[in-house]
Amino acid sequence: MDYVEESLTGNEKVVIVGRFHWVYFIGAWFWIILGFVLCGAIIAAGTAWNIHHAVGVRYPSLPDHLYNQAWHMVLAQAGGYVAIMRDLNIYFRVAAFAVLLLGVFLFAHMMVVRLTTEIAVTSSRLILKEGIIARNVDEMSVDRIESVHVVQSILGRILNYGTVMVRGMGIGEIVLPPMADPISFRNALEKARQYQEKQRRL
Repeated sequence: MDYVEESLTGNEKVVIVGRFHWVYFIGAWFWIILGFVLCGAIIAAGTAWNIHHAVGVRYPSLPDHLYNQAWHMVLAQAGGYVAIMRDLNIYFRVAAFAVLLLGVFLFAHMMVVRLTTEIAVTSSRLILKEGIIARNVDEMSVDRIESVHVVQSILGRILNYGTVMVRGMGIGEIVLPPMADPISFRNALEKARQYQEKQRRL
């Protein structure tokens, strides 16, 4: 929370820090695992296609019941699966590398978003900071908050995560990333707003 701590002024204190739910991490790992699975599937499909093609070329009139035997003969003559994979068609190689790279990229992107996003409620402000180099900061004074909405799916209700949308008076809306325990975050916003109202009366 470097930005939040650096931006505190006077007697301003952090009331609550918004945190990403563990479901977000599962989503990030899903993409990299999917990339590896699809990469392996493409390589396996290319290998099988090469062997099947070789069987058809070498044994054009092969009876069905001898197909497995021919498969193993072709495999042995080629030097095993590793040797066949080394000789895969360039299109299979490019496709396998592309899906693997895409999975790694999506995983890295989600983790960077997680590491560079700061969400907090202080005694006077709502803060959402995203990015490092290209930084985007949304702030809203708690005394300008008009309404707070919490959106949770059925799974979100069960696992306790959701999206918080904060609307300000005449200043638009801030939609926060899905976070853990959104109800507590909403309650913290309400407490900060009530605190500001009391301070104005004093």
